[in-house]
Amino acid sequence: MHRIFVEWFLCIEIPYKTSIGPGLTLFHGHALVINDSSVIGENCTIRHCTTIGNKENSDGSFSTSPVIGKNVDIGSNVCIIGPVRIGNNVKIGAGSVIVKDVPDNVVVVGNPGRVIKQL
Repeated sequence: MHRIFVEWFLCIEIPYKTSIGPGLTLFHGHALVINDSSVIGENCTIRHCTTIGNKENSDGSFSTSPVIGKNVDIGSNVCIIGPVRIGNNVKIGAGSVIVKDVPDNVVVVGNPGRVIKQL
């Protein structure tokens, strides 16, 4: 019952099997979708209209889901899709589409996401 309430009324989809470290902050969680096999590290921030999940491969199988490091700040309307690793201490700008690995200590923006600054 609680799962249905959260998904229908708050439009947040975070399955109970999702691996999430302590300190997760959700700002304006509306339209948030996270795949159950995604991994999210400690002290991450995720904003509204964000999707974190796998993708369908050309053979019809599905990829693994993203692994997100510690202290990652994810802007609104971000898509992180496929078997990617997001490093620690990363900031991802609003509207970014991340389909490749992101190193530690950087700011990433755009579609496709690209590093614009070292932190």
